[in-house]
Amino acid sequence: MARRASSSIHPAERLAALINYGLLIVAPFTLNSLGLLAMFIAYVRRGSADEVARSHYDFQIRRYWMDLVLVGLGFVCASGALAAGFGAAIEGGMAAFGVRLPVHYDAVHIGVGAIFLLLLWIALWGLGLVGLLLGSVFGAVRLASGLPAGKTRR
Repeated sequence: MARRASSSIHPAERLAALINYGLLIVAPFTLNSLGLLAMFIAYVRRGSADEVARSHYDFQIRRYWMDLVLVGLGFVCASGALAAGFGAAIEGGMAAFGVRLPVHYDAVHIGVGAIFLLLLWIALWGLGLVGLLLGSVFGAVRLASGLPAGKTRR
């Protein structure tokens, strides 16, 4: 059973960490500009924060970077799918004019690969988005309860 630690967090630190969670929740809808602001605040404030607030700042930083990596990997997959699609389109367009490329691309395999990469991109982006949103909501609930972020075993 987790013990309440509400007396150990300063109200200003609690408010700043809650605002940070709010910034992280809306960050995906602002092309991540508010996420960068939240990271700046978390990095600046965590050094002088009390134990509970510091655990939340550390959690926010970890969650943000993990989800950014997922979204970045998804972007690489989407770029691969786009490149494969353009490659197939260019070859098809050139073949229509009777121009043969020295390398033949199998449009079926390229299409299947592009679809797979596109689905992988959607899955990675979704995992990053859901992870950031749910992590922020659950973190804010724990913070409002005065509990540190993460599991507490006592």
